[in-house]
Amino acid sequence: MNNPFAETEMIINIAARAAAKRRGMSVAVAKNLLLLGTEPTRDNATLFSRQQTTSGEVA
Repeated sequence: MNNPFAETEMIINIAARAAAKRRGMSVAVAKNLLLLGTEPTRDNATLFSRQQTTSGEVA
C-alpha cells in the first residue's frame, strides 16, 4: 500500500531541493518555508533564519 504521507514528503523534498538550488539557500530552510506555507524566497529565508536565531533570547 502506498503511504500518502511518504509521497507528500517526497514531493516537498524535491521542491525544497529545487528552490534551494534556484534561490541560493539551504535545503533545510527551503523545506521549512514550504512546510510553513511560505514562498521560499531569499528574503523569507533571511527572516526565517533571524527568527530561528533570536527565538531563545529574551527582550
